Amino acid sequence: MCYAGMRRFRAISIALVLGIAIFGVLGCAQMLEEDEEDPIVFSDRQWESVWVLNEVAQFIVEEGYDYPTETETVSTEAFQVGMEHGDIDVDMELWRMNLPDWYEEATEEGYLVDVGPIFERSVQAWYVPEYVVEGCDDRGIEPKAEDLETVEDLKDHADVFEDPDDPERGRFINGISGWEVTEANSIKMEVYGLDEYYNIVEPGSAGALDSAIASAFEDGEPLFFYYWEPTWLLGKYDVVRIEEPEYDPDIRAEIDKVIAGEMSADDLDEACAFIESDIRSGVHESLPERAPEVVEFLEEMHIGTDPVNEILAYKEVEDADPQEAAFWYFEEYEEEWRAWLPDDVEQRVADALIEEGVDLSG
Repeated sequence: MCYAGMRRFRAISIALVLGIAIFGVLGCAQMLEEDEEDPIVFSDRQWESVWVLNEVAQFIVEEGYDYPTETETVSTEAFQVGMEHGDIDVDMELWRMNLPDWYEEATEEGYLVDVGPIFERSVQAWYVPEYVVEGCDDRGIEPKAEDLETVEDLKDHADVFEDPDDPERGRFINGISGWEVTEANSIKMEVYGLDEYYNIVEPGSAGALDSAIASAFEDGEPLFFYYWEPTWLLGKYDVVRIEEPEYDPDIRAEIDKVIAGEMSADDLDEACAFIESDIRSGVHESLPERAPEVVEFLEEMHIGTDPVNEILAYKEVEDADPQEAAFWYFEEYEEEWRAWLPDDVEQRVADALIEEGVDLSG
């Protein structure tokens, strides 16, 4: 064969080899893409506690169980649709008392699987600083209302919570203007007869509400206010909860009618405390088959209300991001999270945390 023919043969051979190699690379890439697992999607409905809970759970799922995860930021409405259609796999905080009709429908139809409580109580209530009732020797604060326990007792202590703009009356810091709970609080104040003793102040924003409460605590001043937990504020400051009549769904239904304009508050004879409930986690119906060990872990994961308060207080005081707050939890509550996991998973999570600089020395 002449040299030119050999060159043509070599060129054809090289092209054939390159073609086979390129086809092989593309084929392998396609196979890898097909084999790659879809991430387990966690919902983020934009409040602080769920940011931290997602960080804790996702770290364990990724490092302990080797599943990829991602977070989807959604409104409540988008979360409901996403859970129904399988676009959301995990929701760490099902506040089902706020979505009772949807929760009942979703669990009955089966696309939402309730995997149990993530913390044992969610509370909305009326509070005063602990030092108002018990004093605080370390701060040189004398108790000003030692016998204050119930809503009825508040009538005798309006002077303790003096409104600086109206010294003849006390002041109650309500929720934010426009919240339904703020209307409920105002109705309850009227039914309890406290509106004759207290002015009701409604802050214009969450920041203003937090600022008013935190400033009073830092200055050691008396304060009568509405708040809820778990939150950083009740994790940082010691409070006394004011006792109300026990929650009654029929009484609450009457309050809701007043809020809806269907009846007058003058027609109410009773009011009651807000409902308390555990907060649960939920997964899409496809996840138990797709990742049964992850669902088993989520069934075991229970952080607790007080620890959530503490995590959020740490996050606020230290100006930590959610991952840093999650790492703080792993350090401070090591015995608790280890108990959720099988030994091999527990070890992988611990090794990954140590690599991240988390101190698990005890």
